[in-house]
Amino acid sequence: MDSNQRPWEWGKALAATWPTAEQVQRWKLWLRSLQVNWAQGPGPQRGRLWMAPPSHANQRPGEPSVSTCVAAMQQMLQVMAREAAERHALERTMEGTQAALTQALADLDRVRNGERLARHQALHDELTNLPNRRHLLQRLEDLLGQRRSLQPGPTVLFIDLDHFKTVNDTHGHGVGDEVLRITAARLNAAVRHGDLVVRLGGDEFACLLRGVADEAPLHQLCAKLLQAVCCPMKIGHLQLLVRPSIGVAICPQHGTQADALLACADAAMYAAKRERCGYAFGKTEGTDIADRPDQHP
Repeated sequence: MDSNQRPWEWGKALAATWPTAEQVQRWKLWLRSLQVNWAQGPGPQRGRLWMAPPSHANQRPGEPSVSTCVAAMQQMLQVMAREAAERHALERTMEGTQAALTQALADLDRVRNGERLARHQALHDELTNLPNRRHLLQRLEDLLGQRRSLQPGPTVLFIDLDHFKTVNDTHGHGVGDEVLRITAARLNAAVRHGDLVVRLGGDEFACLLRGVADEAPLHQLCAKLLQAVCCPMKIGHLQLLVRPSIGVAICPQHGTQADALLACADAAMYAAKRERCGYAFGKTEGTDIADRPDQHP
């Protein structure tokens, strides 16, 4: 390596260490002190040696002169200061990028939360927070699509509150809304985990059941739902009694399409309301409304 290139290599090696501004300042102070000491030190030739390098005759072969080293150190300090400034600029850019990324992530979270809220509102009833008719149709279509031939399908229970209009007319819509909320909570607590309770609108509700192949447990569930809803409701100073009517439609006995099952359960509910029998099963081909109890519980 040439003696004139060696100081440059030292400068590159030191500059690669990314000095801090404080380190660069200390180097500048040290270099300034070295310059002053060299120019004002003892000896009649000291000042002149600072202004002009000594002759090559006084140097050992291959050894750079002091002025060459000082010049190399000055250049090294300039490189260090420039790279320190570049590093600080890069750090500021990174901080700005990080802040922009944080803001973008926050905006994305808000958008996702808004989408989740909009999806929830589209598929749920605002008053009772139960799933709504659209949610029921989607779930019922999915279950029917997953059903294989000869396998039992889902069961739909259509529930309507008897004489609910009288509650609204007599006590006001505020009391009527509270009756609907209490009914929703009672229905939700009476079914199994995984079964779906929805509010179809007004005073109409529905339950979507899975894995019920026998009618015996459906009789038990309908009796349980009737008992739960018929319990007295205390709303303020009022104590109200509300009775439901329930229609049952089973896949595949009463249909294999969503519209057919809902229509069958709806017709069975109106039959139970007319007969005042609490609940009734859907009509199968060649029969009337089947398997209904003799009296209201």
